[in-house]
Amino acid sequence: MHPLLLDLGPLKIHWYGACVALALLAYMFTLRRLGRDTGRSPDYISNLLIVIVLSAVVGSRMAYVLEHWSEHYAADPLSVFNITQGGHVFYGGLLLSGAAIVLFARIHRERLLGLFDFLVTALPLAHAIGRVGCFLEGCCYGRQCGDSALGVTYPPHSHAWSQQLHDGLISHADPTLPLYPTQLFEAAALLALFAILMATWRRRVCRAFASPPSRRHEGVQLALYLALYAAARFILETFRSDTRLLVGPLTIGQAISLALLALAAALAFYIYNARPRSSLVIRNSRDE
Repeated sequence: MHPLLLDLGPLKIHWYGACVALALLAYMFTLRRLGRDTGRSPDYISNLLIVIVLSAVVGSRMAYVLEHWSEHYAADPLSVFNITQGGHVFYGGLLLSGAAIVLFARIHRERLLGLFDFLVTALPLAHAIGRVGCFLEGCCYGRQCGDSALGVTYPPHSHAWSQQLHDGLISHADPTLPLYPTQLFEAAALLALFAILMATWRRRVCRAFASPPSRRHEGVQLALYLALYAAARFILETFRSDTRLLVGPLTIGQAISLALLALAAALAFYIYNARPRSSLVIRNSRDE
């Protein structure tokens, strides 16, 4: 695996950046397909995507920098702005973009849970493509796996190689010891989650915003996404060996996963007990 897709001297295109661009295109295409079910126009979706992408990039980068400040950025603070070589934490982007979506919904008088249902249905597909980029970049690598057939090795000068060289596990000329490809494990889990969310969407279980009398089911897609992704991420964190910020005995990813599981449970409780025309939603102007 090699992080560079193209090396044209001063112009270097990384696989990670190419996969992020492909993920955004896949997300936009899928949202436009789903938008046909809800009456959301391509222009509306494009404006929403701009808000999501900008907030997600800033949030994911901020989270990564905070987690790796002393390791990578304390000696060279300007490298914080070099986002072309990876260095993002998904949960950071998820949290900040979630806040931006809430603001967007209020400005456009959208029903909040319906909007989140719409957005998270396509999100695992884009995230899966991004995780393939992580694999090709060599970040977010797993722990040693011995002689397991699942193991992969990384070449010299990769992130995992630098860590194992620092730990005295390998010499300069060696590739890494075999590691679990946690990035591909997560990509597979995300594709399975995408299939589940698309199935519930197509059966019209969670498209309540298209039918006001059934608004009590708004948020089901969001609850499914939060619960299933958080559970998968909590487990996958145990297979990672890259530097992780700790919260007690847990990694920061596991701590956030537990918080999201609690949020999913609270949301499921609300949905189950909601009245058909609950007042605890943001109304869309087309319903007035």
